Amino acid sequence: MQDNRNQLTIDKLHELIQTNEDSVKGYSDAAEHLKDGELSTIFYRLSQQRALFREELKDCVRHLGGNDIENTKMSHTLTRLWMDFKSGLNGSDTVKIIDDCKKADVGAVQSYEEVIKSNPPEYIREIILNQLNLIKGTQTQLEEFKKNPN
Repeated sequence: MQDNRNQLTIDKLHELIQTNEDSVKGYSDAAEHLKDGELSTIFYRLSQQRALFREELKDCVRHLGGNDIENTKMSHTLTRLWMDFKSGLNGSDTVKIIDDCKKADVGAVQSYEEVIKSNPPEYIREIILNQLNLIKGTQTQLEEFKKNPN
């Protein structure tokens, strides 16, 4: 049986799993809408990176004795629907797509920082910090892409 700390960590990890699921979809959608082949490839790779993050977090949940099946929360469903809607409206406006992805990553960083504050076990904290640092690196990359969209 899981103790309360493990259950709190599992709940927080489920939120990060869903955050990464949203990022997988968002970056994949962005890659499809971009005209620039090189930038599209980078966004597709970011989608793959977030899929790896998601799987790594699922492993953490299983290690803690939790179920890795995700229950999509309404807030994440609405986030995905909004991103789909905006992608459709923006067509292939590269700067707008980059801005949308950047905003989504700002939310992801906040989610990751919240999990770190919940004091997860050290090995999970290291995984989360590594993923967080890569997401922050992506934010810097996105800013550079925005300065030179073509």
